[in-house]
Amino acid sequence: MIDFFGVSDEADVFGQTVQLLDQQDFHLPPGRYALLSPVPEYKRLVIDLLAGIRPPKHGQIAITGSISWPLGRPSVMRGQVSGLDLITMVADLYGVDADQAGDFVSLLVSRPDLMDTPVDSWPPYVRSEFNFALGLVPDFDIYIIDAPVPFEQTRFTRMWKVLFEDRLVGKTLILSSYRPKNLLDYCDKGLVYTDGRFIIETDLEECIERYPARQAREELGFANNADSSKYSELDF
Repeated sequence: MIDFFGVSDEADVFGQTVQLLDQQDFHLPPGRYALLSPVPEYKRLVIDLLAGIRPPKHGQIAITGSISWPLGRPSVMRGQVSGLDLITMVADLYGVDADQAGDFVSLLVSRPDLMDTPVDSWPPYVRSEFNFALGLVPDFDIYIIDAPVPFEQTRFTRMWKVLFEDRLVGKTLILSSYRPKNLLDYCDKGLVYTDGRFIIETDLEECIERYPARQAREELGFANNADSSKYSELDF
């Protein structure tokens, strides 16, 4: 569960200060939610609040249980650290055996030979696979995904989907994706951020029609770059 108690927050969006929330009280019960908004540029900001990455200016956000970082977010997979460094860091943070975590991730990703090299040198599709595989290492109570769920017809996607669906049993999911099929496949309710507040909608299809899933402007460049990587060059 996630509870907001008198939460007020603001942030800079394209050079302008935006009031995101004003004395918001909100209770998010367990469930599988598609995060939607008429302004997609705001979704990343509210995800940071929901995930506990950024504290609000005023008020309190209480999270019951363990919560993931925003899985799939490209900015997580940057820098000169290696894949093994990141695996060790996550294992230490969440009390998981680092060797077992390394074996698990290496089994999933298409290029395990790159795990000891800097993530900045990897092709975009390898960074994406690693990001999603690493998110399965800890056992979270709440999963937050800030990207399209893997959908390409690859060995990685097939294996990841089976494992992720097993992880999701009895857990909460908040999914932000510009692909409506992702939302309909994994979610049964809408979590709408609009006019400075959250609304839970039970008719997901109608909710997606009213608030179409769209990419934020800052996501377009990465998505185009990532889509240019061809899985056909790999032998699955």
